[in-house]
Amino acid sequence: MTTDMHSGKLTKLPMKQEVYNYLLQGIMNGQLKPGQQLEEKEISESLGVSRTPLREAINRLAQEGIVVEIPYRGNFVRKFTRREVIDLYEVRRTLEMMAIRQAVQRMTAEEAEEIANIVLQTASAQENGDMEAYGRLDAEFHTKIANYSGNRMLIQLLSSMSAQINIVRHMANSSDKIAKKAQFDREHIMEAITKRDPEAAARFMEEHISHVMEEVVSRLNEQEDE
Repeated sequence: MTTDMHSGKLTKLPMKQEVYNYLLQGIMNGQLKPGQQLEEKEISESLGVSRTPLREAINRLAQEGIVVEIPYRGNFVRKFTRREVIDLYEVRRTLEMMAIRQAVQRMTAEEAEEIANIVLQTASAQENGDMEAYGRLDAEFHTKIANYSGNRMLIQLLSSMSAQINIVRHMANSSDKIAKKAQFDREHIMEAITKRDPEAAARFMEEHISHVMEEVVSRLNEQEDE
């Protein structure tokens, strides 16, 4: 079951998990924007829940580095600095290069076909301007590659970073220019997977992650100049 950010209705998972899912979805799809305060009274009333599960959800988001608590002011959606984005993406780039090297060597033909289908779907979503689907498929592309590496520690590390990556990814995915470039990168990655060339796949993944990082940093620079 899932939460509905637009209707403000929760489903039947444990309440604190549903509230967490609701807030996380809103942050990752950009409805709750970086720097925005999480007004407990407003959110609890709109969801029809008490403050207890809401605070538990906010505390979990804070522990994951997605929400920042400012004493005497409240809780705010984390606003990433240029340095934080660079640090995050430098680590991500290294881990994803390692993941795809191992995935290319270990994945089955059926798993490679699954990734190829995702690449086709992201192209369709990008062409149709469906950036919500594009973002979801982009995340799935990277998650499957990590999973197919078969390296549990690597999967765990990337999973622990996924929420922060998704927030930053949303900034990049809102740019049509980088979406087109990212799709070009994914097609090269898929070509290397088809050829079972782990080094080429890692090189294209390195370029892909670097392009996204550069776009996000550029957008942060633009926001600071406004």
